Amino acid sequence: MTAPDILPRTTFLDLNGTLIPSSPGAPLDMAALRKVGQLAQRLRAAGAVVGLCSDSPLEQLRDFGRHIRLGEPAEFPVVAENGNVADIDGQVRVLTPFAALTEVRSAVAALASAYGLQQADETLAPEFGGIRPGPDRWAFGANRRASVSVFGPRDFLTAVRKSLQDWAEEHSTEISLESSPDGLYLGIHPYRQVGSGKRRTLAMLASSQSSKNELLMIGNSLADWVPVRHGVRCAFVTDSTIPDDVRAEAWYVSAQPDVYGVIDTLTRLTDLAAGRATKL
Repeated sequence: MTAPDILPRTTFLDLNGTLIPSSPGAPLDMAALRKVGQLAQRLRAAGAVVGLCSDSPLEQLRDFGRHIRLGEPAEFPVVAENGNVADIDGQVRVLTPFAALTEVRSAVAALASAYGLQQADETLAPEFGGIRPGPDRWAFGANRRASVSVFGPRDFLTAVRKSLQDWAEEHSTEISLESSPDGLYLGIHPYRQVGSGKRRTLAMLASSQSSKNELLMIGNSLADWVPVRHGVRCAFVTDSTIPDDVRAEAWYVSAQPDVYGVIDTLTRLTDLAAGRATKL
């Protein structure tokens, strides 16, 4: 592991599997999340800012950040929809417009009708207080600007995935499809590799910083990894799937899971800000 010699100006936190458990229905540790907010405020006082970077929609991430006291929406950066929507200094930018969004939504709705499923209102993910549709219902995820999310029965979403793969190949259209571990959620993005969105956006933001290594990404998987050559440093909460070569290049790998690993890493940043950096 390597450590920067300056405090990163911006630190992004991943959500699922990092700030909150990846297991559906797992309770949130609100005391730990409040601690994250307190550490973020200490870093803000030192001239650094903590934001969020996730597949989730911008509106939900803004609300979540406010709830854990990262600040008001305009006060912290957000990279949403797997890197495709960026809210920096209150300016919202879509990096890759989803030209086929209407067609994709229509194809999903048609397949749901063929399965005899009833469409529910657009919903939030469970981690934001949403309720998954019942076994005979399906729903689009709310507040998506440049991607599509679908909640529904596992067999239906498996069929949606196969149908959209065939459609994309037939129409020479680039899309990526990402299922949740339980198979009850499907995310659809307008580029071939789902991990490329975060990497591209973080690298773009890093290139706008005045000095190297002023941007840090804290996550739990390779989806949160940006090669060092792009000017982004990465840290991870504990995860046995992180390969050794990535661990060697990471700024830090915490021994703690989920939000506790975030607290551990942010504490190291506050120590760095106070001039008492701990030895890795």
